[in-house]
Amino acid sequence: MQAFTYHRKGIPFFHQKTALEFQQDIYERYHEMVVRQSALHTADELWGRYPFQPIFDFAEKHYPKATAINILEIGCGVGRWIATLAKHYPKSTCWGIDYSYQMLKCANGFWVEGQENSVDLTDKGLDQQSQKGEELNNLKFGLAKAEKLPFEENSQHLVVNSFLLDRLDDPIKGLEEMYRVLKPAGKLIVISPLNFKKAAHWKMYYPASQFSTILEEIGFEILDWKEEVIVDEPLDGHGNLVRWKCLGFVVEK
Repeated sequence: MQAFTYHRKGIPFFHQKTALEFQQDIYERYHEMVVRQSALHTADELWGRYPFQPIFDFAEKHYPKATAINILEIGCGVGRWIATLAKHYPKSTCWGIDYSYQMLKCANGFWVEGQENSVDLTDKGLDQQSQKGEELNNLKFGLAKAEKLPFEENSQHLVVNSFLLDRLDDPIKGLEEMYRVLKPAGKLIVISPLNFKKAAHWKMYYPASQFSTILEEIGFEILDWKEEVIVDEPLDGHGNLVRWKCLGFVVEK
């Protein structure tokens, strides 16, 4: 594994994030972004469900049967998916990588250090909630870019990500990095709404079928492909929501 540049409050930095990069990253500038992600991914009681459960439902049938494996989530946010995998595979080594230090600090505090997480969305008509953290000793978090992962070739049995692919500066480079770090016969599971932020990306990667060609050119074998994984993201206590129509695919190296 690549050596990290430095630590900040328990988070190793594998990418030397500049002051300008911090300023341009909305997940670093706005505390409410972290609060919202914490509410969505750690406070199920607020919604009466886990809003992103459809991602897990799509992915679970493709999880490896082996028990001691290396698992990587890229774009882990506040860590719900990789923490769930760490609990499912207690003998495994699990890493959550994200580009936002604020997200990683929240994830590490809640899932590794066992800190209580308080979520206040009373301005959205919801009750204030506090959740007790956990102490997962097989889980680590670090700051890195998806297009330059700090892991050795052929090192990961399972790589997962959600709501990431359409946010990358270079989606193809990101997929090539995921291929590089996977072991032979390792699996990659991706869920993305393909809600691109750049006009050029809409032309290059939409409709979803264009990704199937890209994946095969990189060297992946497609195991599962679903173009309507529906995720309903709640907005407030009145029941307003955003409906995401996501592409889900599972590929093997």
